[in-house]
Amino acid sequence: MKLAGIDIGSRSLEFVLMDGDSCQIVERFQAETSIDLAAQLRSLKEKKAWDALVSTGYGRHLSQKMLGGEVVTEIKAYTTSAHHFYPDIPTVIDLGGQDTKALLINRHNGQLVKFEMNDKCSAGTGKFFEMMAATLGLSLSELVAAAIRGNKSLEINSTCTVFAESEVISLLTTGVSVEDIARAIHESLLNKLVSLLSRMMTSESPSILFVGGGAKNVALVSLLSDALGKKVVVPEHPDFFGAYGAALFAKQTLNKPMETI
Repeated sequence: MKLAGIDIGSRSLEFVLMDGDSCQIVERFQAETSIDLAAQLRSLKEKKAWDALVSTGYGRHLSQKMLGGEVVTEIKAYTTSAHHFYPDIPTVIDLGGQDTKALLINRHNGQLVKFEMNDKCSAGTGKFFEMMAATLGLSLSELVAAAIRGNKSLEINSTCTVFAESEVISLLTTGVSVEDIARAIHESLLNKLVSLLSRMMTSESPSILFVGGGAKNVALVSLLSDALGKKVVVPEHPDFFGAYGAALFAKQTLNKPMETI
């Protein structure tokens, strides 16, 4: 029995197949979200087979229309997968391309206690890194590597990406090194993550689970751990946790009808 979970975000699509008995992941697939998402989903349907499917993410309703199955919110999907794989970690941060979510989960029953979300501006999301890297003429991986080498703390005060870009250009023209600017860019977003997490952490939060594509940023992970004074746990495939949660929900649809969430 194969359970399918699909997470369609603004930047990428993640699809997983899970064994229904063991809940082990048997297949993963990731691609950039196409402009013609409907065609992308038709192709996926032709190539993959499953017994039950649940979709999540921004494109979940189109996915349901094209592929069938049920839908679940991203918050519910991340809560489910985080508690399933890391039941002892109650605090979760998800840094995606267009939004950032912080969750507090009851580690005894897996229920969501509360959450905070930053989706008002790209300055608090993974998109911010992409735009700042482009401003510096770097790839995203080069920006991360430069930030690791940076050793001087600078402030980028603007909370808007457009104005932050102007600050970065101004720093460049005054002779500040690319490495120190890259570190400042990371620290700017770090401050927003710490602010979100400060409202989600309790005395039962000895560590933080970091998921989403942004969790692959090793410079940010290190800075976040130092800022919080806590261990930051990054799973092997952090960007698949939405799809994992959707697949776990798919198991429920085999046993009883599930209302759209």
